[in-house]
Amino acid sequence: MLDHKPWQSLAPFVHYANRLQCLPDFAFGPRIIEEHQFIFVAAGKGTAWIQGDRYDATPGGLFYYGPDTVHHFIADEADPFLLYGLHFSWVLDQAPSRRDSGLYIREAKFDPATDTKKDNRMLVGDVHAQSPDSLLIGDVRQLPPHQFEPRFIRLAEVYSMEERAFKQPLLSGLLLELIAAIKQHEEREKASKPVSPLITALSKKLAEHAHERYNHSWLGEWSAYHPDHIARLFRSELGMTPHDYFMACKLGLAKEMLTHSELSLLAIADELGAGTIHNFTKWFKQHTGFPPGRFRKQSRFI
Repeated sequence: MLDHKPWQSLAPFVHYANRLQCLPDFAFGPRIIEEHQFIFVAAGKGTAWIQGDRYDATPGGLFYYGPDTVHHFIADEADPFLLYGLHFSWVLDQAPSRRDSGLYIREAKFDPATDTKKDNRMLVGDVHAQSPDSLLIGDVRQLPPHQFEPRFIRLAEVYSMEERAFKQPLLSGLLLELIAAIKQHEEREKASKPVSPLITALSKKLAEHAHERYNHSWLGEWSAYHPDHIARLFRSELGMTPHDYFMACKLGLAKEMLTHSELSLLAIADELGAGTIHNFTKWFKQHTGFPPGRFRKQSRFI
């Protein structure tokens, strides 16, 4: 299931940050860790695997994986990569607990034939499709090396400094700045890439049907293509799957009903096809940080 953290709930804790100039054919993994991790490729090249999916690791590549997600990196023989690694928890009270000290690292393997992939994505911010603040972080994305390497350099420098009372708050602040910078870069990239008329029309249709249960076959009915092809095209242009977009529209509709109607929570849950009020409350709180009743009360407070 797609994990989600509202911006206001983020209080990240940095466990480790370093810079590593790899030797030819240097490798780490396949392994799992207990924290979340960013790996940033500043120079050189190599190969990365995350849950059996292979990626070229080139300058500007930012790789992400969560706890117990199998990953494996190998440096190129002729041009080994320069990496920055960052181990962290998204929220302080979710910091790893099963180790006494140091980083928890264990060898592991992923067999595509028998193992089930985890949903290795983190959604930061508001999941409303129209919100400019959502950031979906997945296996890998490309960033300008000259813009982002200084941020990882600073994180590694602060981590290596002697222990002071302000060290961890400073690391947390630098990590938050990094995440916000990734979001700002994404906005600039999207602004330079217009969305095709087909995907624009499909996104409008998904929003119109947000009160129903999602149906993957809609994508084929509303276009002349196979639903899976449309789903891939949709994600490449909007940065999220049709289902995620649809659920974001549903959340926006739920917020609209809570704010501007007198419908009961049970009626809203029924209107949105959410099933029981328990399911609706759990889903709404997961994606906003607030139960629906509290959201309604705060939205009407002046």
